[in-house]
Amino acid sequence: MTTLLILLGVFFALKQLWLYFVAAMRLREVRDAKALTKAQRVLGSMLLFEGLLLDLLVHVFIGTLVFLELPARKEYTLSRRLWRLSNGPDGWRRRLATKIRAELLDAIDPSGVHKG
Repeated sequence: MTTLLILLGVFFALKQLWLYFVAAMRLREVRDAKALTKAQRVLGSMLLFEGLLLDLLVHVFIGTLVFLELPARKEYTLSRRLWRLSNGPDGWRRRLATKIRAELLDAIDPSGVHKG
């Protein structure tokens, strides 16, 4: 039962982190189009803060378990780790990081390639 609760917690944390990412990328598009209202800026700032906090926690705890390595120095987000690993030496970490970026992040990022 405990294992099931842990796995559910991990699943929901990852899902929520992806939703924060999608929202942040949309806010960036609206800001770049000079259409972001004051209310959107206030609420968006709170959303970004929550997302960054969750990103740090997922990066340190879940990312460490998934990639079997501690975060690199001055690497504060999972996106940054995925970028580093997907551009690093060949191996299972590179393949996994590239797959995650390609499947979940790159198409959502307005630039087409999420660099972290």
